[in-house]
Amino acid sequence: MGNDGGSIPTRRELVKSASRSKTHSELRDSQTQSSQYYWTYCALSKRPLASPIVSDHLGRLYNKDAIIEWLLKRLEAFGDGEEVLKGRGVNGLKDVVEVHFHQLESTPEKEHNGNGAVEQTEGSERKERWVCPITCKELGGGVRAVYLVPCGCAFTEGAIKETAAAQGKEGETTECLQCGKPYNPRDVININPTAEADITRLQTRLKDLSTLGLTHSLKKAAGEKSKKRKLKEKENGTTNGDSSKNTDNVSSNIKNSATASITSKVLADEREKTKIRKLEMSDSVKSLFSAPEANGSKDRSKRRGGDFMTRGYTLPNR
Repeated sequence: MGNDGGSIPTRRELVKSASRSKTHSELRDSQTQSSQYYWTYCALSKRPLASPIVSDHLGRLYNKDAIIEWLLKRLEAFGDGEEVLKGRGVNGLKDVVEVHFHQLESTPEKEHNGNGAVEQTEGSERKERWVCPITCKELGGGVRAVYLVPCGCAFTEGAIKETAAAQGKEGETTECLQCGKPYNPRDVININPTAEADITRLQTRLKDLSTLGLTHSLKKAAGEKSKKRKLKEKENGTTNGDSSKNTDNVSSNIKNSATASITSKVLADEREKTKIRKLEMSDSVKSLFSAPEANGSKDRSKRRGGDFMTRGYTLPNR
């Protein structure tokens, strides 16, 4: 063999070796990378996290406008939304809690020029830096952080445990260290948890709340009567042709001003996209979907029988 331009495969290329399990350091690196990603980007929209930020019952962080856009438009907004939110029970704003991070003063990114001087880059984005208001430790990947329900204030896990132990109120209802609102130790939610024990605890908590008729945000869950009423309103809106009027009144029915402003912004963007889509359609494309009588053709009988590929075609006279 040889001298023919071919190659001689070795045993390593032909025989498949047994799969090797990852080492502890490799697993730790992969978990750190995934944790850093979820602390930086919204899991739904894949855009950088920016206030206002919400979290589901498993501690995953999202941009609030992305959640509202998903609830309004579903797959039209995010194609992988069902896969991302699978098993997380996000069916409304009651199923998420707005997380309030204590922010440091954000500074624009800087870079050094050739002379060693520091210059501010044009168009550089400002990044939010979150810290624990008690320990002043920066919150992010590799830090065990929690937030409280229903207030949503974020701390390091150690700060909550140590203050509860110092007050002698472990396992009892205590007050938030930042806003003073009472909370139950059961409602301490880990942010972007990786340990199976933390995930199991959060899943058990939601099951206990559902038996009490409560959602993740401790608000009353929608009952069967309200579901039937919403279905009836939806049917009436579609049959009466008032769907556009109903979407205009969505933001006016929301009590929270911040949520109402975000919802109105999303709806306005959607209406603008629809208007641009209609304006960009040329007359030639419109004629393909218009009635034959609207095209001004004299021989309409020939146009009714065909489709847009054969309309108006006539054989030449010999």
